[in-house]
Amino acid sequence: MNLEYDDDQRMLRDALARFLTQRLPFEKRRAMCTADAHLALWREADAAIGVGAAALPERIGGFGGGRVAAMIVAGELGAALAVTPYIDCHILTAELLLALGETTRAAAIARGETLIVTAIEEDATRGDIGAIDARAAADPDGWTLTGRKIAVPFAAEAGHVVVPARDGEGVLRLFLLPSAALAGRLHPYLLIDDTPAADLDLGGLWVDAAAEVGRGQDSEAALQAAVDAAIAALAAEAAGIARVLLDDTLLYTKQRRQFGATLSSFQALQHRMVDMLLLREQIGAAAMLAALKPGDAQATAAAKATVGEALRRIGQEAVQLHGAMGMTEELRVGPFFRRATAIEQKLGTVDFHVGRYAAGMAGAA
Repeated sequence: MNLEYDDDQRMLRDALARFLTQRLPFEKRRAMCTADAHLALWREADAAIGVGAAALPERIGGFGGGRVAAMIVAGELGAALAVTPYIDCHILTAELLLALGETTRAAAIARGETLIVTAIEEDATRGDIGAIDARAAADPDGWTLTGRKIAVPFAAEAGHVVVPARDGEGVLRLFLLPSAALAGRLHPYLLIDDTPAADLDLGGLWVDAAAEVGRGQDSEAALQAAVDAAIAALAAEAAGIARVLLDDTLLYTKQRRQFGATLSSFQALQHRMVDMLLLREQIGAAAMLAALKPGDAQATAAAKATVGEALRRIGQEAVQLHGAMGMTEELRVGPFFRRATAIEQKLGTVDFHVGRYAAGMAGAA
C-alpha cells in the first residue's frame, strides 16, 4: 500500500500550511480569540483554498478528497492551533446530512454558504450517542422537545443546529432547527481551548413536523457514522498538535542551559523525549488507521483511545520539560496542551472507546 500523498494532496497541505503561517502566527493568536475572529479566519481560508469542500464528495460541489483530505486539513489546523468549525460542521454535520439525504444543506456547507452544527453532548453522554436522553413528544402538528445539550461548538454562530432527541418509544429522531428558533435558549461561552460553544436549553421547545430530518435505527447509525468520521479528523488534528509539542520541546531543551550544559544533553531527558517521539508516531498511525478504514467502528475506537492517552502524555512531558514556562501564554506549549486536553474528552474518553473496542471484539468472537 502506498501511503505517500499524491500531488493534489501535497498541494492542499502546503497551501493551507502557508496560509496559516501567514495569517495565524502564534504571537497574534491571543488577539484573535473571539468567535467572530475565528470564523473570519476560517471563511478566508475556505474562500482562498477551498478547504471546507476538500473532503466532501463532488456530487455536492466538493473536491472528493474523502478521509485523507480531511486528515490533511485537520492536521494542519491542529499544527496552527486554529479554532474552526471544520470538524463539527464540514465533517460531522455534513456527513450526517448526506446520510439522511439532505444534499441541499450539505451542498450549502460545501460552498461555505452556511454553518450547521450538531448538538450531541448531554450531561451523561460523553461521546456515547446511545446515552442521548433529550426527549421529543409528538403532537398533531409537530414535536415538543425537552432536555439540555451542552458544549455545542459554534452553536451561537450557526445558522442551524441538528438536535437529536428520543421519542416516547426511545427511538432517536433528528431535528434541524434554525437559529431563530433557539433565540434565548443558547448560553454561549469559550471552552478551555478557546473554542466558542454554548449550552442549549430545549425545555418545552415546539418545532414543526417539517423540522424532522431523520428517525429510527437508520438515523442512529447515520449519527454514529458521522461521529466516527469526526473522530478520524480529530485524530489527525491531534497528530498536528503532537508534532508542535515535540518540536518545541526539542528546541527548548537544546537552548536552555542548566549546570553548565543544555537540557538536551542529559540522558534522562533524552529518554523522555524519545518516548514523546514514539507517542507522536502512535498518534500519526492511529490517525492514518481511522482515515483508511472508514466504517470500521473498532478502528475508530482504537484510534480515539490511542490518541487520548498518547496526546495527554506528550502534553504533560512538554509542560514539565519546559518547567514553569510551559503553562505561560508566551509559549505555544500551554495553549496546545489545553487543546490536547479538550481533544481527549471530545466525542468520547479513552475509557469509553476502550470499552467500545472490547465490545466489538466480543461481538466478533
